[in-house]
Amino acid sequence: MKTTKSIFQSDTFEKIYKSFFTLNHDACFVLDMNRNIKLFNNAAESLTGYSSDEALEISIQDFLQKDTITESTLHFNKVIEGNEQTFNITIKHKNGYEIDVTITAVPLKVEEQICGIIGIAKELTKSHQMETLLDGQAEVLKMIYTKHPMKDVLDQINLLMEDVISGGTCSILLVDQINEQLIHASSPHLPNSYCKKINGTKIGPTSGSCGTAAYYKKPIITSNIDDDPLWLQYKDIASGYNLKACWSYPILDNHETVLGTFAIYYPVPRTPKKNDIQLINKATHLASLVIQHYHAEEKINFMEYHDDLTMLANRKLFDKYVDEAISRSHDSAEDSLIGMLYLDLDRFKVINETLGHHIGDQLLKKVAQRLKESLREDDMISRQGGDEFSILIKHVTIEQIKTIAQRIIQTLVQPFHIHRKEIFVTPSIGISLYPNDGETVADLLRKADVAMYQAKNSGRNQFEFYNKSLDTQALERLKIENELRKALDKNEFNLVYQPILDLSTNRIADVEALIRWENDTLGSISPMHFIPIAEETGLIIPIGDWVLRTAFKQLELWNNSGYPPISVAINISIRQFYQAGFINQIQQLLQETNVQPDQLTFEITESMTMDIEAAKEILYHLKKLGVNISIDDFGTGYSSLSYLKSLPIDYLKIDKSFINDINTNKDDKSIAITMLTMAQSLGINVIAEGIETNEQLGILQQHLCNKGQGFLFSKPVPVEELNKILEMESVYF
Repeated sequence: MKTTKSIFQSDTFEKIYKSFFTLNHDACFVLDMNRNIKLFNNAAESLTGYSSDEALEISIQDFLQKDTITESTLHFNKVIEGNEQTFNITIKHKNGYEIDVTITAVPLKVEEQICGIIGIAKELTKSHQMETLLDGQAEVLKMIYTKHPMKDVLDQINLLMEDVISGGTCSILLVDQINEQLIHASSPHLPNSYCKKINGTKIGPTSGSCGTAAYYKKPIITSNIDDDPLWLQYKDIASGYNLKACWSYPILDNHETVLGTFAIYYPVPRTPKKNDIQLINKATHLASLVIQHYHAEEKINFMEYHDDLTMLANRKLFDKYVDEAISRSHDSAEDSLIGMLYLDLDRFKVINETLGHHIGDQLLKKVAQRLKESLREDDMISRQGGDEFSILIKHVTIEQIKTIAQRIIQTLVQPFHIHRKEIFVTPSIGISLYPNDGETVADLLRKADVAMYQAKNSGRNQFEFYNKSLDTQALERLKIENELRKALDKNEFNLVYQPILDLSTNRIADVEALIRWENDTLGSISPMHFIPIAEETGLIIPIGDWVLRTAFKQLELWNNSGYPPISVAINISIRQFYQAGFINQIQQLLQETNVQPDQLTFEITESMTMDIEAAKEILYHLKKLGVNISIDDFGTGYSSLSYLKSLPIDYLKIDKSFINDINTNKDDKSIAITMLTMAQSLGINVIAEGIETNEQLGILQQHLCNKGQGFLFSKPVPVEELNKILEMESVYF
């Protein structure tokens, strides 16, 4: 066997030199097993400034920068082991300046024996690197256009950078915003076991290079992992995979939000050069464009099937899900039902109009969250629009559906806290069943909707199952709505008046104006039926305006006709109350009719003071005009007497539900007496409504209730009949 020395002095070696070195325009060199230079061609002389004779006197390491010696040694060792290596390295010119080169090195074999290294060095110009990068960018964009998966595109970016800046291993992690951690996305040449160990790295100020870069939104360069405190908890992991350096750059979107990190690992300690940083910045920008593109595409795909406010399924996805559930039910032997729930938030429009749409939107989000928490994982919830939600529950019995519906109601009646406001809502739920009530999505939704309106008509905050008789009721409701839209033009409304007595004198002190509707087709329609429809459709605004103007005109007529002084109480809808121009409207009516402001009492409900600051401003404007304010149906809502301290309230009306059994039910009596006592302590007068017996009257007078109304005194009467009563000035008892 020939020795290495004899090989380099042989005829064979002479032939290699002439054929490979002399004629080659690239810098070529040959190293022996000890890394000593044995051949150095003319192109190598031109590249380095060293003559061949000078090069033969020194080691290859003398050409290298100190911080690249270890890395190049690793590559040359692999060549000696029989592997071809291509890597980028910085060498020193004889005159002292640096030259970036790409070295391709292969084993030198003679008679199948490795006896050295043959190397070719090409100057790595910036223009060449940039050209490679631009070509790679074009390939990346092509992959996006042809709809490759995002991982494949990110892999391509990593491979491109490993080609441009050789010697490193690239990795891209993506941010998990919810859990504030980094998730592995791409690293073609990092060991899978290492990727699994760092997957889920927390974003923080001491979380290695990548977690810290994401935290501070700036590059974190770890030149030596072994002595960098940021890597304290990950150092042993990195060491196990021979990772000694890591340069990590945050990937930011156009709004400076962190999308992920781009990192390059090295097997030896290493610091980036200016050109490296420029190339990494371009790669990071390219990765940002790719990630933003796929995120936007994901969002578009998601929003095609989801509501953009609550992120619940939209009607399109819900219908698809229901169709699939029905289809599977056909193929199943189980004798179970599918429940369709249609849910509407009672008086949600009130919240929107009093507190603002931004509060309403936040409320809908919180409602959606509570619904999800109330249901099973495989139940489907959809926002149908506005404040309406549909829910599909599979494989249930009627009793189970009742339990679920009741649980939803109990969940939603709990107060919501939004922007320091306590908000109460109640749901009305309609329920239809498959296959009992229909076999299509449209049938089940329509019938659940019909049942939901029945729940509203029955008092809200409850659920109703569909039955065929409800179709008739739904048709009647539609007729009422259609006729209601024409009622003002046809002059079908009129006001009746119910006397309110001063209970200390038993004489009429005020009257309450109440609307009635006589339709030429439907006959007499109760306010209980048409007022909720008017509120839902917005017709309450023009109807309310008509009530105000008619009551003002009647009061003017009484004043001009010499009747005893009397006040009129007028119910104000919430939509009127918060309508722009309401105060100006009252001022104008006062001027037109010459009615004294203290002859007017505006009755509002508790729910209208939900936004205490907005309500307070309007109420103080009304008080400034001189009108009286009454809280109607007190005790049926969610507030307490304590909140009245901050409002300019003159009267408190105790709801008739507390008066009905005041003489037979201890609890009702106790509640009514407590209201009376507390109101008196706040200097607020009390009106009891719904008085029907002398026993009720006696208890109220005993506890110094100021005023009262009810059938014991008079039912609501037309103006002509009231005129006769006023003319008599009678004492009722």
